[in-house]
Amino acid sequence: MFGENGSNQSSLPIVPVQLDLDSTFSFTCDPELSCFTKCCRANEIILTPADILKLKHHLSLPSHELLRQYTVPGTIASTELPIPVIKHDEERNNCCIFLGDKGCTVYEARPVACRYYPVASGLFHNKDLESNEVFFAMIKEPVCQGHGLGPEITVRQWREDQGVAPYDEINSPWVEVVLKRKSMGPFINNISDKSLEMFFMASYDIDAFRRFVFFSPFLTIYEIDEDVTEKIREDDQALLNFAMDWLKTTLFGEGLLRIREQVAPEESIEVD
Repeated sequence: MFGENGSNQSSLPIVPVQLDLDSTFSFTCDPELSCFTKCCRANEIILTPADILKLKHHLSLPSHELLRQYTVPGTIASTELPIPVIKHDEERNNCCIFLGDKGCTVYEARPVACRYYPVASGLFHNKDLESNEVFFAMIKEPVCQGHGLGPEITVRQWREDQGVAPYDEINSPWVEVVLKRKSMGPFINNISDKSLEMFFMASYDIDAFRRFVFFSPFLTIYEIDEDVTEKIREDDQALLNFAMDWLKTTLFGEGLLRIREQVAPEESIEVD
């Protein structure tokens, strides 16, 4: 889903033709097809911050419990940055743990990777323009019989029909953090374990990050406006955006959060 020249679907057969929002294709995912739900087996589905927010509310679980019950550790391609991956159910041919007898049991809150399928979405970091360019490609797995069926549709229409836009909007600040790390390449290859823990907590374990903000010396170290403090106390999306500003400040020195004068050094804050 992101990278300087690739996608998180790198292990899948992606047609090497770059698509844009107005590119057209036809595809149907129908329970009557014999391939129905086979794409939900033995595939690595990563969870983005937006997926965590949607799933934890859908399942009425705190983020740490969602991560414990339904995910295993993974890493983002070409980085050491951690990312949660949906567990496989080994007793059911390594299918997605959310797959039920009649299909996806969390369909309303299904991950963004599943919403995009069979489209692969990516970001290309253009260093010359200092911007990120969105691109798309088509995934064609031999097992899938849905290609070429149904009415022709544009990538733009597919994204709208599948409810992708809100996920991409929520994930945008996080993707910026990942691309900043990727753009550093091999010149910085020793991110500490503590920094990786910080990244994981701020990106995915949003409830732990809220405790970190309100029950550690955090608010005595950083100058946070009262209206921001009140908003992040209850609003998960606002808290995620705040967490990304904190990561950009601590990992990349961008100074988006102001540090109070005459306080203990930043390293004294412990990650929960």
